[in-house]
Amino acid sequence: MTMDTLNWTANNPHTNGQPYVSSSRFASWVTFDDEDEVTDYKPASKPSNIKLDNLNNSPLQDANSNLIVSPLQNRGTDRHILDLTPDSTHPVLALGSPLLNNSTPYTKKNPFLDEEFSNVQPSPINPFSAYFNKTEELNSTEGNGSANPSVFSFSSPVFEPQPSDIKRESLLLFSPDSDSAGGHAFFPPGPPGADLDQLKNMQISDPDQVGSATLPDDSVDMGDEEETPYEPPHMTPQNGWPLLLRIPEKKNIMSSRHWGPIFVRLSDAGQLQLFYEKGLEKPFKEFQLNVQLELSEHKLQNYEESGRVHTLSLDHVVYKEKRKIQPKVTVVHMPVKEQLVKLGTVDYQDFQSFRYALQEKLVSLSADPSESISSPVSYSEEEIQVEVIDSFYGVLSKGDNRILQQMVMTQVNVLPFLMGSPMCRIGLNDIQVKGKEVVSRHDIVPNTTTRWIRLRDCRLHECGDQSEFDESRIIAFDPPAGRRFELLRFQTTYAEKTLPFTVRTVVSIRGAEVELQSWLVMSTGFSSNRDPLTLIPCENVAVRYPIPEIWAKNFRRESVTGEKSLKARFNKGASFGSTSSSGSEPAMRVTLGTAKYEQAFKSVVWRISRLPDKNSALGHPHTFFCRLELGSDWEVPRMFQCQVEVEFDMPAASASKATVRSLSVEGRTELKKWITYKAHYSYQVGIEQKNEGMKNSPEQEQPRECSQQ
Repeated sequence: MTMDTLNWTANNPHTNGQPYVSSSRFASWVTFDDEDEVTDYKPASKPSNIKLDNLNNSPLQDANSNLIVSPLQNRGTDRHILDLTPDSTHPVLALGSPLLNNSTPYTKKNPFLDEEFSNVQPSPINPFSAYFNKTEELNSTEGNGSANPSVFSFSSPVFEPQPSDIKRESLLLFSPDSDSAGGHAFFPPGPPGADLDQLKNMQISDPDQVGSATLPDDSVDMGDEEETPYEPPHMTPQNGWPLLLRIPEKKNIMSSRHWGPIFVRLSDAGQLQLFYEKGLEKPFKEFQLNVQLELSEHKLQNYEESGRVHTLSLDHVVYKEKRKIQPKVTVVHMPVKEQLVKLGTVDYQDFQSFRYALQEKLVSLSADPSESISSPVSYSEEEIQVEVIDSFYGVLSKGDNRILQQMVMTQVNVLPFLMGSPMCRIGLNDIQVKGKEVVSRHDIVPNTTTRWIRLRDCRLHECGDQSEFDESRIIAFDPPAGRRFELLRFQTTYAEKTLPFTVRTVVSIRGAEVELQSWLVMSTGFSSNRDPLTLIPCENVAVRYPIPEIWAKNFRRESVTGEKSLKARFNKGASFGSTSSSGSEPAMRVTLGTAKYEQAFKSVVWRISRLPDKNSALGHPHTFFCRLELGSDWEVPRMFQCQVEVEFDMPAASASKATVRSLSVEGRTELKKWITYKAHYSYQVGIEQKNEGMKNSPEQEQPRECSQQ
């Protein structure tokens, strides 16, 4: 195989930006001949008028406007501009060998077709190591060249050295050494041996190393689990919850409704029992739970004059098929809900605990086999929906936002609309099936995640095949048609090194004056924040600053419609009163979103609809500031809650990097498959305290009363 080499002359006419050549080919083309012929290098028919000084001091361009960098200085014009071909008559360092004369024929071997390179096995880490090993052996036998090569360096964003450094080394190439006409060398000389060692030790950058935002793949070994995994407070079992019930339960035009206190329990038989008060044995109402019930989302409703209540409704849901005409005729499956009961509470911790316990009870229920047999369902269009929901819980340190404790719970929910009883199979990126997947082409689900995770504490639904899952880690199940159910639940570790944004809060107390300031900055170490094209926003961001009950009155003001809470918006602060004796006005200000005191959380809540903000840079910090002057330092409690609560959602994101890699339905190839992801974050961040005269320890004395003189 030979490469056809064409002339390059500065005085040749150009056509459409390309130099004219005698062989009717562009100068940048490289061709391979079918016959074993040797094409001589033909010198230019006209001598070039380009001066050598200009050649040395300015970059050259080929026919495709690509830069050609040449270290030639004080050389003849009958030489090649750039020749990287090794030759047997010269030293083996091909990049440092002398250039050939124009009259000498030469050949360039194709490394993909030549038999000499058939046994070369390149390394997966450095694909050039085989070439350099061979070059080093030949160099040691033939000896060094007559001229010392010089070094040409350029930085590469793809290659990195063997140590896990953030700094990137330069990639070194060798070119003939020459003296500059000005009396100094354009490239510094250097020995080739050390440079070859650097080239051989280079690696292609790995996304799982230290500089990467995500962690490496989990280990298959079960011995690296944490001894005491983190468990959020709301997952602790309780014997009952003090809740609120709307009275009367149904709307009546002639009378108003209000919230009345009750006590709620969950029985082992799957019954929701309502008591008038705690301690009674007989409930005044019971609801039998079944698999058709679903929980509503968290909502806040008005309660009394200045408060709000956390509400949760239990609905009986049936999905029906409907046709939509606009913009085109499509078939959708819409839920039809019938409310069974609606409960509320003013304590957010009780709400979280009751919701978690009720969800656990619904998942453990078994379906009635008579219902599925007696009522077969038919659909004009079949589809299956899979939803992967990640819930991150953790505790972060103050200042640097380092993750101290964390837990990620993943739920795989399925909503099928299938006729008959087809067997379905779902494959996840489980580390135990890495390299062992056998999936049909039309069942593969495209994804962008290359990470493999280990599933811990797996709990499979009763419709799933537990033995097959334990053996092959494939989730095989016979889904009940027309209802949503939790197919699998498991725990994993957090896949990122940092959270999407960092929150730093500082509280300063000087006597009766309290000052709180908080900074929120998007984290550059988070994988989604590194590329604006793949940026996933954080929605419904809520940062809650706990406030003592005695301070709540300072955040309310009387109005025409009654008492209301002061609210700070962007470019509009909230003033608590007149200027104090110190000259500073008590105020509350935010640079993004809104902030006000909410009785339902007993906290000042800073709400932001979306992060990062569309009108500010990614690294621009957002600030919340609050200055409060109390009537006396007696109102300063002895102990403060030293943590800020952060909660937000990320659509189309995954905290655990759990991914559905395959989804198959037996006997269905042209089936609509919908796979969605959602991540919910809820964690606590420590508060930095800068206090003067504050009582931090319970043993400290309280302020004494004034004594008579």
